[in-house]
Formats: sequence, structure tokens, C-alpha cells
Amino acid sequence: MSDKTVAVFIDADNISPASAVDIFKHVRKFGEPIIRRAYGTVKCFSNAEGWQRAQREYGIVARPLVCNVPGKNIADIALVIDAMEVLYKSSCDGVCIVSNDSDFTALASKIREGGKEVYGFGGEKAPMSFRSACTKFVVLPRRSIETQSNEKRPSKCPRCGEELIASRTKSNRNCRTCTKCGGMSAKITVLKNIFSEEGLNELLRRASEYEKNGCVCPDCGSAMSIVKVSSTGSSVEIDVCAKCKTVWYDKDEFEALLPNDGVLQAAVSAGKAYRRELVAALAADLKSKRLKVPHIGVLKNVLKKIYHTPQPDIDPVLSTLMSQKIIKIESGTGKIVVIG
Repeated sequence: MSDKTVAVFIDADNISPASAVDIFKHVRKFGEPIIRRAYGTVKCFSNAEGWQRAQREYGIVARPLVCNVPGKNIADIALVIDAMEVLYKSSCDGVCIVSNDSDFTALASKIREGGKEVYGFGGEKAPMSFRSACTKFVVLPRRSIETQSNEKRPSKCPRCGEELIASRTKSNRNCRTCTKCGGMSAKITVLKNIFSEEGLNELLRRASEYEKNGCVCPDCGSAMSIVKVSSTGSSVEIDVCAKCKTVWYDKDEFEALLPNDGVLQAAVSAGKAYRRELVAALAADLKSKRLKVPHIGVLKNVLKKIYHTPQPDIDPVLSTLMSQKIIKIESGTGKIVVIG
């Protein structure tokens, strides 16, 4: 290892935490990393097995940041400010910039002109401008260059910090809910039922202007904007992310906008209470002949498309219908006979 010292600045929005082992293996060839910092949105550091783990293992100081205006690269700017401070105030012999972003080309050139070595780290697709501006550029293995956006991380409720769970609305749209405070997040397309495409675009435009500060987006970690919307005589203020088009609804706000919709389930499986209610409704529909299903395959399709039953709940519902002697399924043919 060299007897020189270096500062390491990691663009956590752009580089996977899996890169940490390869980064520091190469960094120590250039000098002892006495400054170790990672910059990114709050969400970058929310996963215990992601950058949080890298922090513990490699002594990285996290710099989680919230965008004051959605879409702005505040993490990159913070990295540049700290790097310039190292250039003029630190005795470090070199600076390591870990990113695939061409925006750091000017920074690398300035540090090199200031008399310090610049070591770039990134993937094979890192722009030539950034590579050329560095004293030396290290190409990281493929596992190290996947962006944070491609990794599955638990989303946190922006109100109470509880982990959000996968759910669906009655109109069969994907959403995520907080079982603690009752909040819900979903993509803005869920509102197509009440707003035209022009209306949705206007909603995003108003959110991008950031008229009123909202919460942190549970999807991308950007700051959301509070926008007042009206439907069926009800007006509510919802949090909208102009960057990834996610909408956050506090408890009962979604139902206020779409009275005929709502959260169908609180998890991938709706649970015993939901199945009990569904079985009762099916029994009534089958016995009154409002629902006619001649074959098991037809019933499964009806459960999925008409009753919006989650896939994990279909077989338990069928088993309950048979155990309660509501239906009988003929072996071999799959024909359904309604009992009673």
C-alpha cells in the first residue's frame, strides 16, 4: 500500500453498494482513505443490507440529502463542494471519485489542475470525458456498477417510517400501504379514473414547480410537492413526486378522491378476514345463481378478474367453498356443482 493519503467520494445514487469491496481494494493501492463519504438521496441509505452495511464495514460517512426541488442533483452538488474543500484545505495527496456520471468531468479536471491526483472509479459505460480527466480510471466489475434504482429496497412510510407493504386497490391497481398510519402510495396513473391526461400533466407541472413542501417520496427519495385536487365535491391535498410520478395519500385521502375505490388488501395475501367475507359473497352469488360458473377454470378466472382476488388467496377460497359444502368439484372433469 502507498504511504500517501486519499479522500473517497462515492455517488451512491449512481453506484451500487455491492461496489464497496472493489472500491476499497483498489483505493488502497493509491493511498490510505482517510476521508470516506457517500452521497445520495435519503432512500439510498434506508436499506440495512445496502449502503448501511457498506457504512459499517468500510467506515463510510453517509451524506443523505433531500432535494429542495424535485429532479435536482443535490447529491452531486454536495459531493463537488466537499471535493473542492479537500482540494484547498486538506493535505490529502489524491481524490477518488466513484461515479458513472459525466457531470464530474469538470471536477476531476479542476482537482488535477490544483495539484492533486484524481482517481476515477466506474463501469465500462463511464463516459470518456470523465475517464480522460482523471489521473487514472479503474473499471469496476459488473456487479459493482448496477444503479441503486435496479435494486429492491424496502420502501418506508414518509409519515411514520413503517415499512410499506404491497397492496392492491379495488380497481386492481398496484399500491403500497402503511399498516400503522393508514397511508398509501401509488403511481399517478391510478388517478386516470377521474382526471384526463391533460389534467394529470397539469398535476405534475404544478408539483414540479414545488409550490408547497411535501414529504419525502417513498419510491425515489426526492422531495414531494403538496398539490390540492378536487373530485366528487371533495378537496384534498396530496403529495406528488414530479420525478418518479408517485403520489402519497394520507389516511382516507384516496377514498375521498375515488369514493368507489379503495385498498382491497393490506398485503399480498388479504388474510383470513378478507377470505371470510369473499366466501360469504360467493356463496350468496352462487346459490342465487347470480354467478354461474360451470368449470373450476372459469371460477378461478372470475375470482381473479371480477372479484379481484389476489393469486395467493384463490386456492384457499376454493378450499373453503368446498369444505363448507357450498360447491363440489368433480374429479377428472373439473365441473362445478353448487350444493343446496
